[in-house]
Amino acid sequence: MEGVDVIKNIREWSVMPIIILSARSNEQHKIDALDAGADDYLTKPFGLGELLARIRVAMRHSVSNPAQDQSGVFTTGALKVDLLKREVVVDDREVHLTPIQYRLLSC
Repeated sequence: MEGVDVIKNIREWSVMPIIILSARSNEQHKIDALDAGADDYLTKPFGLGELLARIRVAMRHSVSNPAQDQSGVFTTGALKVDLLKREVVVDDREVHLTPIQYRLLSC
């Protein structure tokens, strides 16, 4: 699956920040990714400091997530994530995630 298709697919169910890290420096690739829903596009080579700064910006912009209600519960389709209880449920069954998996999901 092409990167633009992945972005479009993610945007169907999530508003999480998407930062593209790519070796492609072609302007049209950047435009296509950003138009598909990416929040930022970083071309290799890049410094770790720049990447971390762009992640901080993306996180600041995602603080008010409309898909998350005031109780800290995010729901989309069969997926339910309770950020306060740190519980993940799919099709009414609790899913146990590793700490890294949970951090990725809750971003």
